[in-house]
Amino acid sequence: MDGTNGRDVVRDFYEHYYERVFNSGGLVGWSYKSTHRQMEQRIHLPAGASILEVGAGTGEHLPYVAPDFGRYVMVDLSGPPANPAWAGDERVSWVTGDISSELGFGEEFDRVISMCVFHHLAEPEAAMSNIKRWLKPGGVFTLFLPSDPGILNRMNRRLFVEPKARKLGFEDYRLMAAQEHRNHYWSLNSLLLEEFAGYRIQRRYKPFGIPSGNLSSHSIWHITKPE
Repeated sequence: MDGTNGRDVVRDFYEHYYERVFNSGGLVGWSYKSTHRQMEQRIHLPAGASILEVGAGTGEHLPYVAPDFGRYVMVDLSGPPANPAWAGDERVSWVTGDISSELGFGEEFDRVISMCVFHHLAEPEAAMSNIKRWLKPGGVFTLFLPSDPGILNRMNRRLFVEPKARKLGFEDYRLMAAQEHRNHYWSLNSLLLEEFAGYRIQRRYKPFGIPSGNLSSHSIWHITKPE
């Protein structure tokens, strides 16, 4: 997708700046790591559980997951990173593919994890339907959902994320986010509640615990499939 002067600002950001913006030090890096830790709170799976992470990025969430899992499958549109930290761990595998399409999974997973993925999808409902099929009965879908474009989310971006990106040399963060975050919080919230009707849904809104798209930066969802 062309950005300024024919440059693909999305590819430029994810190839050259994403890791340095979010996975480095400072307040932005601390906040990003905090969301990974929040995803793992109140999660209790049996040893040997099978886990699927959709939109795995560079695999940065894996170190936060309890290490007693039996199988961990990562899915992303991009191929796996070079020399990943999990290299040599036979329990971990990578699938290059689109979670809105058929990937050949059945009811195989005790847990599905999704970080910031659904804002980017052209067909979020198809991905949600697939996740329902991939979960075992009693399985849990853990979702990180940014409250974009809520007021608090925009403030965080303007005050902290955009300045850090500019400091690193990336001037087009706002344009990149507009191109990538095609689905807003309120539409995804409604789609999730409709698609997972009949499932047990628990939500925690951060940082103040207020269940509002404007007064939260993000929410953590735990969605449990009926037995």
